[in-house]
Amino acid sequence: MRKTVAICSVVLLLSVFRTFGADADYKLVRIETLTTAVRVRLPLTDVTGKVRVKEKSPAGFGLPVAPSKTVLGAKHYLEWQIGYDVPGTNSPTVVPEIKFTRNGETKYGHELSKIIFEAVRLRLLSTNEILRAMEALKKIPANEFEENQMVQVEVATNAAADGFQSAVQRLPQFTKTTPHGSVQIQLKQKQRAVGYQAMVYVCIPMPEVLTMTGSPRPPGRAHSKETVFYDFNRDNAAFLLDIIHAFGMASAQHNEDIQKILGKILEAATKS
Repeated sequence: MRKTVAICSVVLLLSVFRTFGADADYKLVRIETLTTAVRVRLPLTDVTGKVRVKEKSPAGFGLPVAPSKTVLGAKHYLEWQIGYDVPGTNSPTVVPEIKFTRNGETKYGHELSKIIFEAVRLRLLSTNEILRAMEALKKIPANEFEENQMVQVEVATNAAADGFQSAVQRLPQFTKTTPHGSVQIQLKQKQRAVGYQAMVYVCIPMPEVLTMTGSPRPPGRAHSKETVFYDFNRDNAAFLLDIIHAFGMASAQHNEDIQKILGKILEAATKS
């Protein structure tokens, strides 16, 4: 009897681990290099993660939606909080060739770094374009960094009901729209420090989103743990340059990091 219980416990434990592993893998952004494109896999229903589905409001702002309860179509898009580095080499999107130091800590390129690295290798982006992007980053003045923009608070002149005062906080946001998507720089409150930090988001319209077969995803509700894909190819490679420039405008630190990453990519390209 005890042996049977022990076996059942082991089976249950293994099942839990497999489920947890599947959940963890589903939430990961994965990058695959095809013959003529760099394909990115994104989770569609991980509403608490780095990729969220939003709907365009009449004023142009994104409103979060429940993807499994919403027929996703032309007015919806994926908001991806894209990253470019990690502290270790365990990430599936890490690029060991891109290694640099920030504040005494070793960083490795991932996500955006891997996409650019592979785009250069596939010749979707030329080394001259990368050089021009680096030069453009160097010329951005400090007063244009998003992190240096003023946060405005407007207080109503009349007291609200029950003695409460009404106030509106206005946070600056930079957006560049292209035929293939848009890139946004948003100010967010720092989680572990005082002040604000600039975050970069890649916004991908649902009509540009693909299924596993590479065909456009048809309109409809998302199913549980659905993943979708986006291809960076020769037609939209310039979108990558816009994302690079967005990080360069976000903050002095992002600007410095991206320049180091592009430098490492150029080094690798000249050796290949």
